[in-house]
Amino acid sequence: MNNRTIKNRAELKSAIDELEKKKAIQEEALITELHAAGESLKPINVLKKVTSSPGVRNNLLKGAIGLGAGILSKNLLIGSSAGVLKNIIGNVLKFGVATLVAKNSGKIKEKGTGILKRLF
Repeated sequence: MNNRTIKNRAELKSAIDELEKKKAIQEEALITELHAAGESLKPINVLKKVTSSPGVRNNLLKGAIGLGAGILSKNLLIGSSAGVLKNIIGNVLKFGVATLVAKNSGKIKEKGTGILKRLF
């Protein structure tokens, strides 16, 4: 709407109608954008977007495997019910193994593949 001078009731009503139409269009656009933003922020969509890159996916996989190996090693060596000192040592062991596995996952994969080929 432009800055025009309204001179009578008919022009005022026309101007109000134009503004109400403009408001309705803007509200609809805002609601559409809000739904799109909400959809893009859903956890599954965020995860899909993050893991679409092969490098990121590979790093996440390495970290998950490392963390799993660390937790497994802690539970196997220390056990679930232990004293304070054993828990501290177990946590250090868990994160040490997790870091070691995550950093050397390529070598571990090669050796594991080699062992499996020899067995079968």
